Amino acid sequence: MNKMCRTNTQDGRSMIEMLGVLAIIGVLSVGGIAGYSKAMTKYRINKTIDQITQISQNVRILYARQEQYRNLNNRIVYKANLAPKEMFGGGSGDYSMTNAWGGPINVIPVGRNRDGDNKAFGIILTGISEEVCIELATHDWGGDANSGLIAVGAGRTTGAMDDAIYQRENCSGIFSDYSAHAVACSGGSKVSIPMPIDVAVEACSRATTNDIRGVEWKFY
Repeated sequence: MNKMCRTNTQDGRSMIEMLGVLAIIGVLSVGGIAGYSKAMTKYRINKTIDQITQISQNVRILYARQEQYRNLNNRIVYKANLAPKEMFGGGSGDYSMTNAWGGPINVIPVGRNRDGDNKAFGIILTGISEEVCIELATHDWGGDANSGLIAVGAGRTTGAMDDAIYQRENCSGIFSDYSAHAVACSGGSKVSIPMPIDVAVEACSRATTNDIRGVEWKFY
């Protein structure tokens, strides 16, 4: 009888210990998944930064002897090898570009001085989360003559950057609408690059859905 009692006690301890081990494994698994997710987000952000930089530099080199970026589009970006081919996932004749989160990227000509002169071009990226929007918007994209960067916009993307972002009087004409869209300009007297975190948070958080939330860049 005593032997049986001792066995049951040991079995009980083993069960408790096993549950404890399982609980620890569960906590570690959750932490591991969260850490992996964070690492993947950071990897995709860095990848996107490299892609935007590559596209902007290649476009500027290709059009260096042109006065305008008229008719610039994703097809030209593809045909002239201005972006990594991995960004084009469609079939033959499909020149749609996708970002690291599966959302679209479009390259378009825009007016440099809001007059439709096509002397600048925009890169528009949408389909991203608040976190990604904030990270990309607040990145220090530069803004010197070598980069050609005029402005960075974040939040609710308009799809018509020359209506929202233009260069005038050292970018003092750049607006910053905290309700849905914010713009930081190279040397801007209102909001300069890199975009302040509080400005990016307001813009990115109020663009309530991923399909309209994005970041825009304007280069000359």
